[in-house]
Amino acid sequence: METELLDLFRSLASISEEETLLLSHGRRGEIAGLVQAKTRLVGAVDTEVARLDRTNPGWRDTLDPETRAELFEVAGRLRDICAANGAALKRQIDLSDEMMGEIAADARRRHGSGSSAYGASGAMAGVGMAVPISVNTSF
Repeated sequence: METELLDLFRSLASISEEETLLLSHGRRGEIAGLVQAKTRLVGAVDTEVARLDRTNPGWRDTLDPETRAELFEVAGRLRDICAANGAALKRQIDLSDEMMGEIAADARRRHGSGSSAYGASGAMAGVGMAVPISVNTSF
């Protein structure tokens, strides 16, 4: 029973390592499948822990020393991987924010700080609102 949990932790660590590697190399387009798999694995870990708690409430105390040590080691590895993964994600988000800021600044430079629209007489009138920027949310 604990070996299933150990296998789930190993799989989760492996997938998280791969995701972090792809993020650090700027290959964001390749992580969608990994994110789905990681989400499923986290759910499976939660389910397995809940099952163990329900069927054997003291299961943590009855682990043999070897399994306990291995579970502790894999959990520590997973913690470190998750920290690196979070840092890589933060870098990507910061980069995206910076790029959006540059796009908005460029749009303001090119078109001024406000929008304009045709009036009923055909003349252009300033609206006083910022230039609209379209954002591709598929990223």
